[in-house]
Amino acid sequence: MEYLSLPFVLRDGYLSKTDLRQSITFSVGLILSTRPGALPFEPVYGCNIWEKEFSDLQSTNKADIRASLRNAIDQYEKRLYNVSVSFVSTENGSPHPLGLTVKVTGNFRDGDEEENFEANYHLG
Repeated sequence: MEYLSLPFVLRDGYLSKTDLRQSITFSVGLILSTRPGALPFEPVYGCNIWEKEFSDLQSTNKADIRASLRNAIDQYEKRLYNVSVSFVSTENGSPHPLGLTVKVTGNFRDGDEEENFEANYHLG
């Protein structure tokens, strides 16, 4: 099965297509990068991490932030289950300079096969 690719790019009269794994990757990225209220047709879509100040992200309970991100993914990306969210460092050992690097893991079904999912997202 083919899925629409993000960002939407019209080429030769057609929108770009992608596979299930990449579609889930794009979808989770969109959820994590969208502030609730940004989409007038779905006012609660997104994650509330954008309601916090950067200084709050450094001092607040990281478990609360992880739970908030996981809940947003659970609510809006139903193809992904057993979702886990953690914070990771970049290759040089320091956090992303503008914010957080979030690792999302879980599982999804592609036909009859269960697949593992893992992706990193830079927030901020």
